[in-house]
Parts: sequence; structure tokens; C-alpha cells
Amino acid sequence: MSEPENSQDPPPIPPGMILREAGPDDIIGLLRLGRELLSETNHFVRRPEERAADLSDMRRIVDYYAVTPGWAMIHVWNGTEAVAEGVLSVGGLARTAHVGTLGIGILRRYWGRGLGRRMMADLERRAAEYGVERLEFTVLAHNRRARDFYGRLGYSEDGRRVRSVRYAPDSPSEPVRYGDEIALSKWIGPADCMTIGD
Repeated sequence: MSEPENSQDPPPIPPGMILREAGPDDIIGLLRLGRELLSETNHFVRRPEERAADLSDMRRIVDYYAVTPGWAMIHVWNGTEAVAEGVLSVGGLARTAHVGTLGIGILRRYWGRGLGRRMMADLERRAAEYGVERLEFTVLAHNRRARDFYGRLGYSEDGRRVRSVRYAPDSPSEPVRYGDEIALSKWIGPADCMTIGD
């Protein structure tokens, strides 16, 4: 088995692109990004209409991430177009405050440019600054490309949530389909910690 890629030493953002936090002037671009991103593949649990219904919803989301301690929303911009998004949220309970949940999404036409590694490095750095020791998220089982990518970054598969995602049929004659989610995690805390046994 090969060594995990170092997500802390990612490739630079390609020329003409920048990685930054969301701001109040980004709302239109972020609404467009979400709709396109969630429409172009079936790799997300959320449907396009479930992200933000309109500009005021998108503004509320951006504002919430900006003021909530331990939360971050970052984007890669190609000129005036948002092309990728990364989010991090930290647990709110005392016993889970060390756990961060993250996710990224990149428009298909920007795949293969190192944006995923760059965003993951940024989110992992932020998580460490917030005191996070464990990062976790789920990936749809059929998204082999993402599963392989996260494995190269040192994320381990913790388990499978069987038939946790339901895909409505496109027509009444088609059957309902289900998908599994794979739980992934990475420990970024101290190596010498104690774990309570069974």
C-alpha cells in the first residue's frame, strides 16, 4: 500500500484562480455554483433545490458560516466564476467538539487540476487551528473516484450506511433506486491519546 499523499503540501492553485472565504458580494456566484454542482452528478445527497432556494437563502448560509465558531466556507474562483466549494463544521457538544465534518465539491470541468487537494489542505489547516482532532464525512459508495482520492489523503473507511440515500425514479415506470454512503474519517489529533475500551 502506498503512503498517503500529503494534503498539507498541495499543488498551487492554477494561474488565474484564487481560493478564499465566501463574502457578501459572492452570493449570486455561489447560488449558481450550488445549482450547477448538485445538478451535474448524482454524487451528492442534497438536490439542487435543497441547498438554497434563492439569494436570501444563500446569504443566510454564507452569513451563518461566517459567524459560527469553528465553521468555514471556502471557494475557488476562476475570475468571476465560483468553481469549487469546501465547508467545515465543528461539533457543538462538549464530547464531540473535537470532531469536524467537512465536504468539498468541484465542478466537473475543473476536475484533475489539484483543486480538491488544495481545498482539503486548507480545511484541514483550519480544523487544526480550531482544535479539531478528528475529521469525518460520508461519500456515496458509487463515487469510486472520490473514495480513492480521500484514501490517498489518509482518510479511512469507518463503515457503510446501507441504502441511506433514495433516488426517485425519473418516470413512473422506473424503479426507486438506493445508494449506500461510506463513512470516512481521519485522525489529526495527538498520536499518543488514550481510547476507552469496550
